[in-house]
This record gives sequence, C-alpha cells and structure tokens, in this order.
Amino acid sequence: MAEENIAVVRNALRAFNAYMRGQLSRDDVAKLGVPDFEFSWHDERTMPDLPQHLHGPDQFVEFWEALRSAWDGLTLDALECIDAPPDRVLTLTRQSGRGRESGVPLDVHSFHLWTVRDHKICALELFRHRADALEAAGLRE
Repeated sequence: MAEENIAVVRNALRAFNAYMRGQLSRDDVAKLGVPDFEFSWHDERTMPDLPQHLHGPDQFVEFWEALRSAWDGLTLDALECIDAPPDRVLTLTRQSGRGRESGVPLDVHSFHLWTVRDHKICALELFRHRADALEAAGLRE
C-alpha cells in the first residue's frame, strides 16, 4: 500500500504542476481529492494573508487559482517521500517559481503530510519544520 500511496501523491504533484501550466482543468483537479478533502498549514507565517484551513475540492482549486495568478512557473517537486502508516505519505517538497508582477524568485522547502484513501487525497497538511511534520505523522528521526 505504501508504494500506491506514494504514487497517488506524486500524481497529485504532477497535476499541480500541469494545472499551473494551464494544462489541466479545474474539474480534473477536483477529482484528485475526496468531497470532504481538508487542507491546512500549521504556521500562520507561511501564508499569512490566506485562511489556515480549506475544506473541499472547490476551496482547494480556488487556492490553486490564486497561486497561478500570482506566480509564473510555479512548481512543486517532491525531494523525499516517506511512508507514514497507515495511509499517509510525508514529502519534503520544493516550491519554486517567480512572482508574476515582481519577478522575485521563489525557492521554498516545506513538509507536506498527505492522507490517502481509495487512491484519492483526503487531507494535506503543510509544515515548515521537519520535526513538526514527523511528529504529526507519528514518525521519529
């Protein structure tokens, strides 16, 4: 099951990148998650101007749309994938791009804790620090 869950997460990251390039529709993105999908981040400094919690695919896709309008060439790449039983995957993720208006480059690393059920994303949690992400996943270094 671990490899299947990692494949689901990698597919979701590919979908994000395709959506940012305008190659994937809103409906295709919504199909990646379950109807009660939850998205949250655990450090308000990460995205201080946005809500800390999103619920459902529609809010999540609206968030992606806001990112796409603000950034050129925005991509997410999993640098590391860690199986976190029972149905979770922890990724060290690199986010890069360039501010659409400012031209300022972005190169940020964060930790994403994904919950997968029936080949769909149920929840995604963002963390700035590895120790916090590992603890949330029930793992230790």
